[in-house]
Amino acid sequence: MGGLRMKTCLWLVVAFAVLVPSSMQASEEKPISMEAIMEEISLLRTLIAEQQQQIEQLHNALKTAAAPATTAAPVEDPPGAGGVTAVRPQASTAQAEDVSKKLDTLANSLGGFKLSGDFRFRADMQARKGNAVAGPVQNVRSRYRIRLNADKDLDSDFRFHIQLSTGPYNVQTTNDQEFGAMAVKQPFAIAEAFIDYHPSSRLSLRGGRMEEVFADNSRFLWDDDVRFNGFQQTASMALPSRAFNKIEFRAAEYFLSNPNVPLLAATSPFVTAGYQPGQKVRDANLFHPGLLVTGNLGTRWTQQATADIQLYRNQNQIQLSSTAVGFPAVINNSVGFALSGPISAFGNATTTPGGAIYNAPRFQIARLAYRITNSGITLRGREMPLYVDLQASRNVGTHWLRDAIMATANFGQIRQFGDVRFLYQFAIKDPNAIIAQFTDDDLGTGLTTNIAVHAVRFDLGLTRSLQWQNLFFIQNERRTNNPAAQFFVPVQRGANTTYRYLGQLAFSF
Repeated sequence: MGGLRMKTCLWLVVAFAVLVPSSMQASEEKPISMEAIMEEISLLRTLIAEQQQQIEQLHNALKTAAAPATTAAPVEDPPGAGGVTAVRPQASTAQAEDVSKKLDTLANSLGGFKLSGDFRFRADMQARKGNAVAGPVQNVRSRYRIRLNADKDLDSDFRFHIQLSTGPYNVQTTNDQEFGAMAVKQPFAIAEAFIDYHPSSRLSLRGGRMEEVFADNSRFLWDDDVRFNGFQQTASMALPSRAFNKIEFRAAEYFLSNPNVPLLAATSPFVTAGYQPGQKVRDANLFHPGLLVTGNLGTRWTQQATADIQLYRNQNQIQLSSTAVGFPAVINNSVGFALSGPISAFGNATTTPGGAIYNAPRFQIARLAYRITNSGITLRGREMPLYVDLQASRNVGTHWLRDAIMATANFGQIRQFGDVRFLYQFAIKDPNAIIAQFTDDDLGTGLTTNIAVHAVRFDLGLTRSLQWQNLFFIQNERRTNNPAAQFFVPVQRGANTTYRYLGQLAFSF
């Protein structure tokens, strides 16, 4: 019986040794919130209950094993008795692994926040010969981008997300920071911040600063660094068909400006954007409803179809923010400090050269998109998914030069060392098709609309988290000025071809 007490005491000491360091570590760290403290207490209570249960089980097992030894001659343990000795190391190992996992989870989070991010180091080369239509372009530069994400599940229905990123404040289509500025430190700002409410897997409501609701990183509608302030809603439901087995409804409402001008003065910059003195200047907004349908075409093929429409309100304020006289009135009063220059990204037609009024009276952009994917292709043991993506849009708010199209073919993906990816794109974006200030500024070099572009991409996996990416762009302008129609573009057709190369190392964690 003394041996039994000794073993029981020994297991109590082991349990105490496992639990006390966790408790001490939790007490030494400064609690972020009451919720974090309660989570720590709940974890410790769970561990204590599990340890107590195991001690009782071992105590009962030892009693059962010791009883025959008092009535029979000492003999070697039968094979069945080995279960007693096997329980202890198995239970101990499982418990140690469980404690280790939970401690790792606590160590990798700060008050319940999960951290992630990426770093991209880029070489950017642009070149164009000058002629009578447009001057030369020769820009060779280095750039980098750092993004840090923090996510926290507030409970089962609410999630908070924030992203901090590098990038110049007056360029909303990039988070890249250029080398230069002597040794001056670079800015770090809030790129994303939102609350997501998801009471079920089929419904999500989001508010804050976030990626556009139909963003797909295809370089067609949106630049991949553009973020909007407002609200989003998504709801999905199953469909009976296998070809299209799920439909998702999406909608978004974004606030683009807040002029706060109840009575417009005759000297205000808003007059140059078509507003009349004496009237109230209302907000610029974007409303974006649509739907997405997905399905299977067999064991290897999947498909996705999208239909949506962008509805802009008071869109001339967007163009006004890209003029020297207009950006202080549109931007500076909202951000709380004075930008060094107007918002970049050009390409749309205006009624006067460099003016603040779009040639298109409205921007109501309807889009159709279709993607088909084969995920079952392997090459030398590596998965090489193939997809073809087709997109087309039309600005139904005007009657001419209003279309945009893009065709994309992709083969391969990057997941580990040695993986490769090939991509080809062809795009046309007419000057009245989409808003130049929000669409991709890599596919469009210097101009983001009034262009036709061929793009080729090759990626190579260097490690699981590191890629070498190479992108080539060949760009030509499409339209010339037409003063009779009050149609003026920043760079006209006839300019020499623009060439661009982006070579970059991208690391994520």
